[in-house]
Amino acid sequence: MRRMVLGLNAAVAAASAAAAVVGVLHPTLVLPAGIEPTAGLRMYAQAYAVRAVPLAAALVYLLRGERSALVPVLAVAGVAQLGDVYIGLDQGIAGMAVGGTLSAGVHLTSAWWLARRPGTRVLKGLA
Repeated sequence: MRRMVLGLNAAVAAASAAAAVVGVLHPTLVLPAGIEPTAGLRMYAQAYAVRAVPLAAALVYLLRGERSALVPVLAVAGVAQLGDVYIGLDQGIAGMAVGGTLSAGVHLTSAWWLARRPGTRVLKGLA
């Protein structure tokens, strides 16, 4: 079960990073039909990518072995995805809302599940 949880988190983190890169390289792929990218949108896509890519990289690193900070990083990643859900709903970008909902659910549920398991160290030095 734990391996499946870790693998699922790695997959949604990688998907989030990939979507961020696609948004920078081809912003029209993540926009509603008929909307053309503006300078502001390009800046937003870049700002999103510089958050999403390093966060996904850190999460994947923690999932591969170093687990002392895993639960808090999963929580941060989940909250960031909730922000994506809000933006997707507000801007009418269904893929962002659906993807963010799925990713937030995976990250936050996993953080909760791992934190309540006996012997899990939520923060280094605690437990």
